[in-house]
Amino acid sequence: MSDQDLDRVRQTRQLGALKIQSVLRAGLVALMFVAVEVGVTPHWREQLALTIGYGVLAVCAAIVAFFVLGPPGTPQRLQAVYSIVDIGAVFGYKMLSPPGAYLPLMILALLPMMVVLDVSLKRAAAVLAVAAVAFSISVYTDNVLLHKVGWTRPTLVVLMFLFLCCTAICVVYLQVRHVNEIATLSTSRERLLAQTMTASDEQQRKMSEFLHDGPLQYLLAARQDIAEHLGKHPDERLSDALASLKTASDQLREATFELHPAVLEHSGLAAAIKQLTSVMAERKGIEVTADIDYPASNGRDPLLFGVARELLSNVVRHSQATEVTVTLNVADHTCRLAVIDNGVGLSPERAAERLAQGHIGLASHRTRVEATGGTMETIATQRGTHIEVVVPLKDG
Repeated sequence: MSDQDLDRVRQTRQLGALKIQSVLRAGLVALMFVAVEVGVTPHWREQLALTIGYGVLAVCAAIVAFFVLGPPGTPQRLQAVYSIVDIGAVFGYKMLSPPGAYLPLMILALLPMMVVLDVSLKRAAAVLAVAAVAFSISVYTDNVLLHKVGWTRPTLVVLMFLFLCCTAICVVYLQVRHVNEIATLSTSRERLLAQTMTASDEQQRKMSEFLHDGPLQYLLAARQDIAEHLGKHPDERLSDALASLKTASDQLREATFELHPAVLEHSGLAAAIKQLTSVMAERKGIEVTADIDYPASNGRDPLLFGVARELLSNVVRHSQATEVTVTLNVADHTCRLAVIDNGVGLSPERAAERLAQGHIGLASHRTRVEATGGTMETIATQRGTHIEVVVPLKDG
């Protein structure tokens, strides 16, 4: 398992944790407002201002977590910043409270709950250590509390808080182990997919070379011989046979291209899909519009070509379409492939029926796409079918 795989899974989990923590932070702000209302103190204005500022931060944090997707590493950095702000806001609130006030102390005791979703053991330990120090200071500097109950009960409260922090650390440890296991499984799945695709691609390449170097060459030689004979001795039946051989050789050449296009290796995915659409338009009489912006080759190219070939094959065999639009582009290190036709459409019921009949081509490609962390979706349209494929590209 590479560090990159672990970082990708950790990034996803941390983003989910930030969303949940945003909801919890809103609840914490609400409790602070209630505490200001219930426990009127000489510094209530300062407490209210602090709570309002903390509430504004909570709203901004929620907006960032739910609607703003930053670059890789952003959730980890935000988590550290938010943790410091959480401790500072709650500890400051407690320090502004009069001695003996128990509600701010209870709010301070909720801080470990904000850490249990973290996926960094070191960061969680540092945050909880600071929270434990802040809680201890809040307890042992409260002269009213110490005067009423002495040192024994406050010490017990501090020990209970430390136990809560240790429990949170154990939960974070389990979280980290869970993330590592997910990353390992994800890596194994991608490795298995790569091996499967490599084996499939190698088999198709061998079949393509066999057909091209064997049967196709014999057909072309036979066509040449018959054409030379017809040049000297015209014969209607031989002319019909020559036409049939031409059709057979064209279809065989098309089959070798679809099995393993040499242009994919030599010129890249963009050229291969352009040739695929050209062959489709020429052979099937379908008007094809190709909008392709794919500047560089990538390790996902064989997968993307296989998906495009399957989608266009389905258009030819099942859609009864007269027009097809193929779009291929790259943005944010992610490839988007869309195939749109004006045919009869593909309802979920029809897709399930074809799958039950053994037509698993599209389903198998969907599984391969999802194994890379991508998606294949059928987008609702008034007419025809619109399928969009999103695949994260390989680094390097």
